[in-house]
Amino acid sequence: MKALKRWFLAGILTLIPILLTYGIFRFLFLFFDGLLAPVADRALGRHIPGLGLLFSLALVLAVGSITSNVAGKKILAYVSKILENTPLVKTVYPASRQMVSALRPTGRGLTRAVLVEYPRKGVFSVGFVTSRDLVGGPQGPRLAAVLIPAALNPTSGMVVLVPEGDLIDAGFSVEDGIKLIVSGGFAAPETRKTGASRE
Repeated sequence: MKALKRWFLAGILTLIPILLTYGIFRFLFLFFDGLLAPVADRALGRHIPGLGLLFSLALVLAVGSITSNVAGKKILAYVSKILENTPLVKTVYPASRQMVSALRPTGRGLTRAVLVEYPRKGVFSVGFVTSRDLVGGPQGPRLAAVLIPAALNPTSGMVVLVPEGDLIDAGFSVEDGIKLIVSGGFAAPETRKTGASRE
């Protein structure tokens, strides 16, 4: 009986990450395939699974190619200006654009992983520096904006302003920090720099 319980637990722990991975990729496939599937169906006269995904990829590549040149950037800036001044739309589009820009490899993005004494002294939260030098001058310390994502659901969380001198180097990369948060602490970084220090 004990062996059956052990085998069952081992089977569940093995299958869960496989099924989660399958579910995520299946959702992404169905989502992107369904975006332009009607267009592909009308073009060919019949439904071919996966063709909508190819059309979506072609559209993404076309938009990327257009917006990478000077004329495309001007068009994008013009469209962005219209969206940023459209009622209701302007409450969503600028924030979405800034969030996507933060994730670009060439953008400012999440610069590094840090530890912040939050929510109380002696307790540390993993955060990511998003911007620095928000307040400066001889009258006050320089502050850094730190994004503290919620465990298991990094799309939510909070932003805290922390004096740069209170930031503690986490000792691992941003990628490792995201894995740590998404896994709820189970996927701890395998290697860590010794002697994490404050700035």
